[in-house]
Amino acid sequence: MADCTYSVPDLIASGDQLYGQRICNQEFIDWAWHTHGFNGDYWQDGWGYDDVCNIRKPLARCLSAIWLLNYSAEDYNNEDWNTDALHWGPRYVREQFKYYDDLRASCGDGDAKARTSGCQQSRQWNEWRCTSGYDETQRECRSWFFLFAWICHLWAEIKRFVCTIWGWVSVVGCSIWYGTFGGGQNVTLFLSFFYPLDGTGNADVISRAGTLIHEARHIGNRPHNAQFPAGSIFGAGKDGADSAWGYEGAWMYNTLYLWWFYAAGTRTNIAMRQAAKQRANLLLTNAFATSPGLTVS
Repeated sequence: MADCTYSVPDLIASGDQLYGQRICNQEFIDWAWHTHGFNGDYWQDGWGYDDVCNIRKPLARCLSAIWLLNYSAEDYNNEDWNTDALHWGPRYVREQFKYYDDLRASCGDGDAKARTSGCQQSRQWNEWRCTSGYDETQRECRSWFFLFAWICHLWAEIKRFVCTIWGWVSVVGCSIWYGTFGGGQNVTLFLSFFYPLDGTGNADVISRAGTLIHEARHIGNRPHNAQFPAGSIFGAGKDGADSAWGYEGAWMYNTLYLWWFYAAGTRTNIAMRQAAKQRANLLLTNAFATSPGLTVS
């Protein structure tokens, strides 16, 4: 932490004053630490491990985002997948982060707010490509003469079996690599996750919550798959965008949560809900290669 340089913004405007009072509870801290897989080695030396309630330090500012995620729905105990992002979002973050069980903090270079390292591309190939290829072959089989269609269906099963085995091998191989030479499968939150460095970081608690949803979606097999569009504040033509809203990637999950928080978030204030609306519209305009054509209003 001694190598990092940052300044702390207005604690009231950022929402840290509001949420910081709520996280200073040992039961909540212990629960959040365990369920989100914090790696204690990376939260020492000024990151807040020994000063958890200090809302000027990174750990408290991360815990504030976790509190917001978990208690902003009116009936926050309802986390059913058939509800909306305000309800299932915190459950999704917990389950994905615990899958890696390695949440870190680091200075970074001031560009990215966070980085997810791991085998999400391999798992995506296994879980999506095999199913997609199988469904496509089955549709083709329906056009075959019924006396020979069984051959086609058998071939579809063989293809899916081989694809699944190969996907499993690739995931295991990837996991071994990250477990030995690749630095581990983890989520690393950089300094700009906690502070608005040069106006580009997470200025408020709701933006940080959105970033946690974003990184959780990466763990959930959705790497970015496109370049940012012309005029994007994230750098036109640079990698890191989602191709479209229908890809259901990290930017979509991020935006969807902000949208629902603006629409129905509780235990917050008007300023934080308005910040969610502004951030959601910014992402809709800048983070998708093909514009979703949506506006939060």
